[in-house]
Amino acid sequence: MTAVGAAKTLSDVVEEATEKRGGRLPLSQRTVAIVFGPENGAVSEKLVFEAAKEAHAKSYAHLYVIGFAIQPHARNLIEESNAAVGISATYVQATPDLMMGDLLKNMRSSQIFSVCGLPEVALRKLAPKKGTDQPKYQVELLGLDTFDPGTMKSEHKQGNDVPAWFLDCDYNGLCFHVSQAFFPRTGAWESLKKALKATHDESVWDHLAGSVSTPFEAGEHGEIAVKVIDDRGNELLVVKKLSEAEL
Repeated sequence: MTAVGAAKTLSDVVEEATEKRGGRLPLSQRTVAIVFGPENGAVSEKLVFEAAKEAHAKSYAHLYVIGFAIQPHARNLIEESNAAVGISATYVQATPDLMMGDLLKNMRSSQIFSVCGLPEVALRKLAPKKGTDQPKYQVELLGLDTFDPGTMKSEHKQGNDVPAWFLDCDYNGLCFHVSQAFFPRTGAWESLKKALKATHDESVWDHLAGSVSTPFEAGEHGEIAVKVIDDRGNELLVVKKLSEAEL
């Protein structure tokens, strides 16, 4: 899929482009809407809503939201845009290298933009231990869907096959605080153990390289957030309420 031609400004929010689709299907094209997020900041829920509303009113086939970062509620609105506003939408992550013009001379076009799905996580409520009435919770990173522009196919990565992921056990909706950190796909653990010259239980290293969190108690905000770093360095954030936890 490629967008061709110079974008034509329609308003303060939305621009348009012609999208060409090929591959196994006959070559076809359609007019789509594009909205760019702020240079210094995250794509907001309001920006997505205004863009989707305008794109739907002008009968565009699809909306592409391009940004360097995106707020969790904005990402959720994109996923539900078709049902909420009447037009399907896709979030496209732009690499921060775009703001460093000299680097573009050595970059391939396939490295500038990437499309990724939201991380898939399981939030579980654990039974309280004897003598306590305070339940604990546990998060498991199940996986992540990525799109390969070279093969034009989606690929699912397991939770133990991502470079890094982080958990905020008490997300306040504004600032992500790392409560637990994991680095599943790395071969550095053996070297690190030797460098520390100390003896640690193997479970410590298995935990750091794992996809399941340590049990934790509920925080005052009643929400958790999981941030995943993919192979391109993109930060992908998903938020869940503790009330959604599985038993």
